[in-house]
Amino acid sequence: MKSEGRRRGLRFRRLALALCLAAQMSCGGLLSRDGGGDAESGRPAPHFRPGFNLFSPEQDVELGRMSAEEITRQVPLLNDAPTVEYVRQLGARLAARAPGHSFPYQFAVIATRDINAFALPGGFVFVNAGAITAAKTEGELAGVIAHEISHVALRHGTNQASKAYVAQKGIGILGSVFGDGELGSVVGALGGAGANMIFLKFGRTAETQADLEGARVMAASGYDPRDMAKFFETLNEQGGRRAPEMLSDHPDPGNRVARINELLPSLQLAPKPVHDSQEFKQVKARLAGGTIATAKEAARIGPRDPNDIEPGTRPAPPAAETREFRAGDGSFALRYPANWDALGVEGDDTNRIFAPKGAYGERDNSVFATHGIFAGVVAPQARDLGAANLAFVRQQIEANPDFRPRREPERVESGGRVWYRTLVAGPSAVTGVVELDVIYTTAAADGRLFYLITMAPEDEFEAYQPSFEQIIASLRLAS
Repeated sequence: MKSEGRRRGLRFRRLALALCLAAQMSCGGLLSRDGGGDAESGRPAPHFRPGFNLFSPEQDVELGRMSAEEITRQVPLLNDAPTVEYVRQLGARLAARAPGHSFPYQFAVIATRDINAFALPGGFVFVNAGAITAAKTEGELAGVIAHEISHVALRHGTNQASKAYVAQKGIGILGSVFGDGELGSVVGALGGAGANMIFLKFGRTAETQADLEGARVMAASGYDPRDMAKFFETLNEQGGRRAPEMLSDHPDPGNRVARINELLPSLQLAPKPVHDSQEFKQVKARLAGGTIATAKEAARIGPRDPNDIEPGTRPAPPAAETREFRAGDGSFALRYPANWDALGVEGDDTNRIFAPKGAYGERDNSVFATHGIFAGVVAPQARDLGAANLAFVRQQIEANPDFRPRREPERVESGGRVWYRTLVAGPSAVTGVVELDVIYTTAAADGRLFYLITMAPEDEFEAYQPSFEQIIASLRLAS
């Protein structure tokens, strides 16, 4: 019947439209609220058209701000004024040449040696201290930042979020316009704090676009895009056992270099492009020396004592031979490397710090360590072991306010006992280098809380792990 045929035809046309929209989403097509340049700022349009997007540029900023607030609660930010100000000035110089919408670009440095950088929607750019120290010149670092700025300009983060939201809610959501009050529910639907991963994990097409758009930003800012290519080669050199995070989802470094070289003839390079600067060398030296502390730490620890640990030095590896320690009250005993010292507080023959020579010192009438273990017994703040563990972990973080839990406490059983194990991390108050601490707690025979904390800089933790395991295996608790 004709009426039935018309209904089928309408259904087929709707299906074709849905397939067309799906194809555009899968390949970063031409549907976008922000396809051209920014008329108010005079910015040119990106050379790659931003892909499918359910959000306005203004909502990019709000979503980015929400995610940035979550990230700053999870990572230790570096607040060394000269370093952060240098990165902000370099970022501002590049962002001034970014195409597309005039986003309020902001730059922060994360206090970790991991080689990585990332950008959130709306212009929130984070650079790891490790990326700064890995770069050989300012031009290489400029390439890292220009790449991340280009992800923002091309709106890759909210393009990813839009595709994820449509996949979850169905094709019927197309044509919807989100009100500003709805953004929180959208983020919740995408996984709450887990939405950050959607904003940050891009496919190789997006990464290639960010490389090429970033090369144009570099040239327009007075830098040589070939320095971006050199940084790819630097990353490749530093792969080793633990490849830099920036290599994980990116195109092959050789292909990236080749694409940038192919683009060069179409770019207008400065007669004398900037390759390096004295400011970059000074900042890199500060970070490499391990002298950086966060603003909170700088206020807490005051001037450096000349008897403190020398920045950048590493203690001797743990010896295979061991010594035994027995707590004065008989609550526990353990064996520790013979080239470590057992440090305590006068009048307390139970709680101890076990640390290698050159890895501990004294400040403000207290002993600190950068490598080793803390062990002892304390009065619990709750009768339930799980609650007592949380209270103890909270105490450690309050004493080290720039530390953050890396994951939730883990309940484990060993030697017929229930233990809790919690990983926390943050910049050392002494060296500024990110330190990993694993906190173990269990109930002592007399109802007190036994604790053992292993600690080492993040980039040395793996080397110390066998010694930590031997110490834990030697542990004997009173029954």
